[in-house]
Parts: sequence; C-alpha cells; structure tokens
Amino acid sequence: MNITLTDDAATRLRTLLENEGEDACIRIRETKIGAACKARIVLVLSIDEREDEDVEEEAGALPFVINSDLVDQYGEAFSVSLDGMKVPVVVAEG
Repeated sequence: MNITLTDDAATRLRTLLENEGEDACIRIRETKIGAACKARIVLVLSIDEREDEDVEEEAGALPFVINSDLVDQYGEAFSVSLDGMKVPVVVAEG
C-alpha cells in the first residue's frame, strides 16, 4: 500500500492520535453519505484499532490500516490531505 500524506494532514492526524491508546491507528474505511437515490459511498479516515484482515502501512510516521477487501476494490494508492475546513480527507489514487 502506498499513502501520500501532506505535511499539514500529518500534523493534524498526529494531534488526533495523541489522546488515543498505543494500539490506535488511522483507518481508511467506507461510509455512506446521503439517503435513498442521492446516497453515495465515500472513503473517510477514523481512529481505530488493527484487525486481522487489515493491510497496514506507515506514512509520515503514522500507522494507517485498511481492510484487505477495500484494497482489492480501490487499489493500493491513497492520498491524504486537509480540506478547506482543516479536516483530513482520503482519496483513492488507483
């Protein structure tokens, strides 16, 4: 897995992980936004713990995990940056 991470996103994510336990990592996962015919699936980041079926990668000295099924679906390349509201966002590059 290859994760490209901007410096400002790395700083923000490090801040979020500071208050978590030693096993905490940053998970790339899917979530549904909207409802009914306007719903769509997007990738998001969350603080989580590792699971057996995860693929793990370190980027910017931060631990990232993603379920192996999502790697099969989206590929192995992701980029992480901050949006206009300083919220970390992830995009599949594959």
